[in-house]
Amino acid sequence: MATVAVLLAAGLVSWLLRIAAITLWPAPRLPAAVHRVLAHAAPAAIAAMLGAGIAGGAALPDLAGRAPVLVGALVTAALAWWRRGLVLPVVAGLLAAWALTAL
Repeated sequence: MATVAVLLAAGLVSWLLRIAAITLWPAPRLPAAVHRVLAHAAPAAIAAMLGAGIAGGAALPDLAGRAPVLVGALVTAALAWWRRGLVLPVVAGLLAAWALTAL
């Protein structure tokens, strides 16, 4: 129960910070340099999560055990390069990793 409370509190704080940022600094008033940097925020966050998922907190001692994650990462990367979006590649990569895990 404590874990759920911590997750809910973290989600609430994250949401409040996002709403505060949107209301305090509307997009039209941001400098052009900030717009250029923000365009790379989502891909950078996904790359960080992917790197942590592949590494699994270790120095990759066995890649065979991480095959579903690696295949999912390759599917995601290929679709992201081809389609230039985020939703379809991430969903497809997750489905590929899930399917390989289920086998």
